[in-house]
Amino acid sequence: MIIDGTILQTYKLNIIMADQIDISKLHSVIVNAVVEKDGKILVSQRSFEEAHEPGKWTIPGGKIDKTEGDIFNIVEKTCAREVEEETGVAIKEDVYLITNNTFIRSNGQHVIALICLCHWKSGEAIALEDTIGVKWISEDEIDSYKFAPNVREYLQKGFDILKLEVRS
Repeated sequence: MIIDGTILQTYKLNIIMADQIDISKLHSVIVNAVVEKDGKILVSQRSFEEAHEPGKWTIPGGKIDKTEGDIFNIVEKTCAREVEEETGVAIKEDVYLITNNTFIRSNGQHVIALICLCHWKSGEAIALEDTIGVKWISEDEIDSYKFAPNVREYLQKGFDILKLEVRS
């Protein structure tokens, strides 16, 4: 195959630039799950050993793992894995993106959070990996917990969507 000089120079420049990417300017991507069962949403309390927001209440979730590529439905698979690892609950396959935002962790890491609405499939909620407590809460109970930043908004968004589902 013959490549003209311009294309070859562009190709070499792209390789050089890819090697010079400053990863400190990139975001980590996480998925958090608003898991619904019988009109309530699952919340979990972070371990006091956690570096980010120790002891605060949150929703299950975690980082999207680096893959070898060509993985479809990675958001859905990450939701299912993280919910089960942290709480022992299995979720149904239907996972819906309901909101997203960015934030900066206490260690300075920039994060993109994808928040998904999921529905309980099976399992008893128990505190497992990185958690010391789990509860199913109603909308009326949101103000009774000290949540990590943004979690109250995620929960409210979930409850608002659930109200719309009930009406239809």
